[in-house]
Formats: sequence, structure tokens, C-alpha cells
Amino acid sequence: MLPYLRLARGYRSADLLRWLLTAVAAATVTALLLRALGRALTDPAGSGASVDRLLWCLPALAALGYLSAGWARSLPLQRPERMAGLVAAGAGPVRLRLLLAGETALACAFGALLALAGFLVLRAHWLELLPGTRLDPALGTSTGLPAAGTTTLLATVPLLGGLAAAAAVRPADLLPSDGADRPQPRPTVPYLAVALALPLAGAAMLSAGLHAGGSLAIWTGWLVGFVGIAVTVPALLYAAGWLLAVGRPRAVRLLAGRGLQADAWRLGTPLAVFAVCAALGAVVLVRLADEHGSAGTPALIETVLLAGCVLGALVTRLAELVTSRRAAYASLRRMGAAGSVYLRSWALRTGAAVVVLLGAGAGAAALTAAALLR
Repeated sequence: MLPYLRLARGYRSADLLRWLLTAVAAATVTALLLRALGRALTDPAGSGASVDRLLWCLPALAALGYLSAGWARSLPLQRPERMAGLVAAGAGPVRLRLLLAGETALACAFGALLALAGFLVLRAHWLELLPGTRLDPALGTSTGLPAAGTTTLLATVPLLGGLAAAAAVRPADLLPSDGADRPQPRPTVPYLAVALALPLAGAAMLSAGLHAGGSLAIWTGWLVGFVGIAVTVPALLYAAGWLLAVGRPRAVRLLAGRGLQADAWRLGTPLAVFAVCAALGAVVLVRLADEHGSAGTPALIETVLLAGCVLGALVTRLAELVTSRRAAYASLRRMGAAGSVYLRSWALRTGAAVVVLLGAGAGAAALTAAALLR
């Protein structure tokens, strides 16, 4: 086991930053969970507000799991020499997954312990140092902390992060690559039919629910429409790449179009999640501001956490794509291609992806506004 630990601890600055950001996200999620626990201790018995506050923590937990999964999956692709060293030391796919899951769980546990320490410090009547604050209801200072409930909440965060990291890593990504280009799949006819039918079906169900006044039909249509938008984004990226490369394109359009087609499947999922979450967060904050005059500190914190996790996963995927394109760009440079060709192709590819992102975000915002602002 000692060789595995020596190879696994070879952190670079980017790895250390990723570890620290994971710990910060875990600390924020744990703070929200502890706040819900403190409120539950303050609320009268039989109140249903405690369950509602725990449900409000589910998006934060989902964001942490998504971030942990994205970063764990990117590590073997960005550090192939690390994976090669671990494989040479005798580690198989199961042990490699356990190492990645343990690394993520350790970062989440560190963040959870930091949040617990801050929570206990505030409960220890140090609030005199912060005049004008009213944190007693959120801290539950009127009674002691239940050991079982506190331990369960603390264990949830590292367990979720570790399981998400282990489940996200594919066995093919753990093995050293031979450098050969992998064939890029094209959208099949059934996939295109599903991608087209789901948003239309969701919008139709939502419209029928609005006319009939049925909440179940409204939220079912909203969910189906969101899933349809997420499924459609990779196909739209592939179609945008095809439009850029159609006909007799010059080098810039050809590079941009073929590159977008090749990246459509790996970029489509994080881009769809980013668009959907951004639209959902914006509409929810507007709704909360209209009802209460302000969105509230917990809602703002959860929105910032969700945006940071989704954006972190998207930036990580973009870094993966840049790394995978280095070999192809190096070959073109050796052939004498000008540097402006890469810059213009990148700008064209980015512009097409932004158009798809705005379209998906507008569709998600329209569905959410129709469901919430009815």
C-alpha cells in the first residue's frame, strides 16, 4: 500500500487548488445542514419546517456530488502519468477507484470538520464578538446537539463525495491511453427522436397542467422538459459543428466545425447542466425576491454554491478538451499552420457553443417561469 500512497500524494498546484475548493464546497454544504439541524432544535415539536429546510439542502448536496464526480473523472485524463505509475505499482481498477474516492472523501471530511468547528464556536456564546447578529435560532443554542443526528449529517457529506467520485470514473479512463484517436459517435436516429420529443412533450404537459390547474402535471411537464433540454444540448452542439463545416469550408471553419463535433458529447453534458442550473437559479431567486422582498442569505449561499460547483465542473471539462487537443495542434504547427488559425477557429467554436448555451438556458428559464410564476 505504501507505493500507492507515495504515487498518489504527488500533488501539483492545480491538484491542491481542486482539493481546497472541494473542502470549501463541503464546508458550505455542512454549514447548511447544521443550520437546518439548529433550526430543527429551535422549532416547536411537530413543525414541518424542519423537513422543508432539509429539502432545501438537497440541491447543495447534489451540487457537491456533481463537482466531486467531475473532478474525479478528470484527474485520470489530466494526470495519465500518475495513473500509469499506479498501474505499474500493481493497482487495478478497483484500487484506483478507491484511491480517487478516498481522496475526494478526505477533502469533504476536512471541510465538514471545519464547518462543525465554526458551528460549535458560534454556539459557545462567542456571539458577543459579533454584535447585532441574530443567529440563536439557526444555532439551536436552547438545547444540546443530538450526537446521532450531528454525526449522521457530518458523515453524509464525505460519503456522498466519495461515492460520487467512485461512480463517475470509468474503467477505460483509468488505464493508460496509447494516444490513438477514439472514434467520435454520431447522433443516431432514435437519439434525435428522443431529443426532439422530450422538450415538446414536457412543454405540452406543462401547458395542459396550467390550463387544468393540476400541480402534478405542471411539475411532471417541467421535469420532462428539463431532461429533454439536457438531452438535446449534445445534439445541438453536433449540429452546430456540422453547420460550420458544411460545404467547402476553409481551414478555420473546418477546424471549428470538426472540433465542435468531436467535443459535442463530452462538452454537452456539463454545458447543459450549467444552462439549466443558471436558468433555474435565476427564476427561483426572482420568485423568492418577489415574495419576501429579498432572496435571503441561505438561498443566496446555496445559489452561489450551486453556481460554483457547476462552473467548476464545466471549467474542468474544458481543460480536459484543451489537453486532448494539444497533440493535434502540435501536428498542425509542425506542418506550418499559422497561429491565428487556431485563435479564429477557437473563437468560432466558442461562439457556436455560446449560442447553444443561450438557447438551452432560455428554454429552461421559460419552463421554470411558467411553472413557478403561474
